[in-house]
Amino acid sequence: MDAAMIQRFMALGIGLAALVAAGCGAKFYTEQADREVYKIVSDKETQALGRAPAFTIQPTAGLQELLKEIEEKAKAAPPPTPPIPAVPTPAAPSTPAPKAAPPAASASGAPPAADKPAASPAAGAKEATPAATPEALPSPVPEPGPGTVRLTMADALRVAVRGSRDYQSQKETVYLAALTLTFERYMFQPHPFATGKVDFNNQDNNGERVKSWDGLPKVGVSQKLADGALVAGNLGLAALKFISPKLGDTIDSTLDFSLTQPLWRGAGRRIVQENLFQAERNALYAVRTFAKFEQDFAVDIASEYLRVLQQRDVVMNEWINYQSLKEGRGRAEWLAKAERLPEFQVDQARQDELRAYNNWIEGRQSYVNSLDAFKILLGLPMTTDIALAPRELDRLAALGLQHPEIRLEDAVTQALKTRLDLAKARDGLEDAGRKVLVAEDGLKGDVDLVASIGYASKSNSPQSARLMLRRGDYSIGLDLDLPVDRLEKRNALRQTQITREQTARTLSRLEDSITLAVRRAFRQLERARESYEIQKQAVALAERRVESTELLLQAGRLTQRDVLESRSALLEAKNALVRAVVAHSIAGLEFQRDVGNLVVDEEGQIHGWHLTDSGR
Repeated sequence: MDAAMIQRFMALGIGLAALVAAGCGAKFYTEQADREVYKIVSDKETQALGRAPAFTIQPTAGLQELLKEIEEKAKAAPPPTPPIPAVPTPAAPSTPAPKAAPPAASASGAPPAADKPAASPAAGAKEATPAATPEALPSPVPEPGPGTVRLTMADALRVAVRGSRDYQSQKETVYLAALTLTFERYMFQPHPFATGKVDFNNQDNNGERVKSWDGLPKVGVSQKLADGALVAGNLGLAALKFISPKLGDTIDSTLDFSLTQPLWRGAGRRIVQENLFQAERNALYAVRTFAKFEQDFAVDIASEYLRVLQQRDVVMNEWINYQSLKEGRGRAEWLAKAERLPEFQVDQARQDELRAYNNWIEGRQSYVNSLDAFKILLGLPMTTDIALAPRELDRLAALGLQHPEIRLEDAVTQALKTRLDLAKARDGLEDAGRKVLVAEDGLKGDVDLVASIGYASKSNSPQSARLMLRRGDYSIGLDLDLPVDRLEKRNALRQTQITREQTARTLSRLEDSITLAVRRAFRQLERARESYEIQKQAVALAERRVESTELLLQAGRLTQRDVLESRSALLEAKNALVRAVVAHSIAGLEFQRDVGNLVVDEEGQIHGWHLTDSGR
């Protein structure tokens, strides 16, 4: 190999290095990491869940794009808005005084202003105090505006998956665990390297300047084997070219191999691959933890969605009650004017009306606040206007109870088999046992077999870099470090032994906690079912009570207040029935989650639940 060839070799190497550096930018390495990580996550999902849902830390569509998609869908098929229940007008009492027609609603849809009560003859010249209600009231509940995003249950779960900060953080935790695993796998793969340097020298040689180029390219590879052996090999080439042709050139090459094999401490596959095995476990644990988080997250979003709708139902109930009492107060004033009702009963009617008005205002504000809090849970900006679909409650009520048919003992047994957090805890106990073995290995001394072989080029031919493969240099020996001082390793051993015992107790406690959670969820589900049956009977009784009080009122045997109370009781019973349906639905989701058989996909949809399966 002459000097010109060496120059070409060095120039080629430098050029290739420049091309690689230019071509492998940050985007290249990012995409490479993503491919490896997503493959690992897919494999671990199959291992842990028996399925591999799509996983990425970069959403396929942004949150704003999803909101626009939902809004366009709502425009194409606007959901029917449930009408505001009208307040039945009670029958007019028998009175000699002329009765004025009730005021009509304003053109804007606001309820009519409260009637100013007439003075009672029994009160003399004293005028009754008017009800302190405003002339114009807002809508019973906030109505969606033109830019409002209307969310069904399925839409809310999709938005939460895209927008929730906690959800994104959990996904990134899975990614980082798999990313760590890629490095541990890399540690047992070949590690190639290519280094080099080129120096220009300008030296003084007895008053004469000597200029030269000095190049040293070097390539090689090393690999750690599964049993702990470290094998390395490298090829080096040193070239010295003088600018003055009369000085000639110098070219040397070397080829070296080395082997380091632990024979005592750090030997054996179980010890050597502990970090790799733990990284594999950690990636699996991250997938299990994320799947458990998805279950909790979906249940939390669905539960809060139903509670917000339930709060809206309460506001509507308060509004209807307020309207009923306002009508009753007006009739009481007319009865007092006709001297058929004492003044103190009129004051009671006014107090009831004011109390109902205050309850409605407070309930309306609570509903708005709960809607804002729900935005944060979904990960939406506070400036985003959203409205939930009241028909979701209608769907729940129409379908009735979806009660799982399973015995308590079977539910507990299934939970102890399928709960992902319990599987993680059981594997964690096995991990703690391995850590003890590794700590015991640390008490040993170091005995390493070290061997090397090297070849150099001909020493008597400066113009040639040909290796002398028949005249290599060999060496073999042992590196010793006897276990004389092992206090640090002793303490590490005791720590791992205690940690193993603590992990065993934690596992036992978790098994008891899961059993308790399933028992409580089962009892809550049964209690919710019983409450639902009771509330159905209460609604039937309240309906019969309304019918009977109206008939008795027409016969003059009851007062108007009795009718209003019966209607208020009917509304409360119907509202309680909705609450019972909501409570049972939430209890059912929590029971399935605690048992461990709740299936949630990558869009947050709960499989087997009509509010999500039918809404997709």
